[in-house]
Amino acid sequence: MKPVIGVTCDFDGRKCTVDRRYCRAVEAAGGMPLILPQPAEGDLTSDILRLCAGIVLTGGPDVHPQRYGALPHSATKPVADDRDACDFRLMEEIKRLDKPMLAICYGAQALNVAFGGDLYQDIPDELPASQAHHFGQDMEARHPVRVERDSLLHRVLGVDEILANSFHHQAIRRTAAPLRQVAFSRDDVVEAVESAAHRFLLGIQWHPERLFDEELHLKLFRALIEEAAK
Repeated sequence: MKPVIGVTCDFDGRKCTVDRRYCRAVEAAGGMPLILPQPAEGDLTSDILRLCAGIVLTGGPDVHPQRYGALPHSATKPVADDRDACDFRLMEEIKRLDKPMLAICYGAQALNVAFGGDLYQDIPDELPASQAHHFGQDMEARHPVRVERDSLLHRVLGVDEILANSFHHQAIRRTAAPLRQVAFSRDDVVEAVESAAHRFLLGIQWHPERLFDEELHLKLFRALIEEAAK
């Protein structure tokens, strides 16, 4: 049986929704995607995780700044309260159980906050000298990302630099142990974090699910699934 990979989703009123490209990427990499519900009861999170060999924490709007002790910026648009609560319960269980996880965009930012880090709430305002990291609704920028050689991410990709898509207005600022910053755009915005204290805990700022037809980006899902299969 293929490894079951849980895929988190957004909550929109009465509906749980997810971009199907996350599921297609998991399938293309050899896994079986399972879209995770958002249980109201915390105890159900552990039960759901037992069904999954690994997790993809998907993109979304913004982490609520109260999670890292900040006041909201005018450009900040937090995820729904239901998703916020569910995702942070999920990450606590993943840390405890040491489940492999690939966290994408909002997911990477949430992972950083879950370990005690914080965020830039609006790149254009707080880092005005930075390059464009998005061009508006569903319009991605493309730019090079430098990968640190002594990292899990470098072992997965096998390259010093990758051309990534970019669709975010927030970014990781400070990380907290055991996370470390392992990839950067040319304006030094953090593009990936990872934990050396866990089997496979990797957060990336770009959207590889939108580029899974490119072998280099599919490697991220393959690495998750290979670790989940152990």
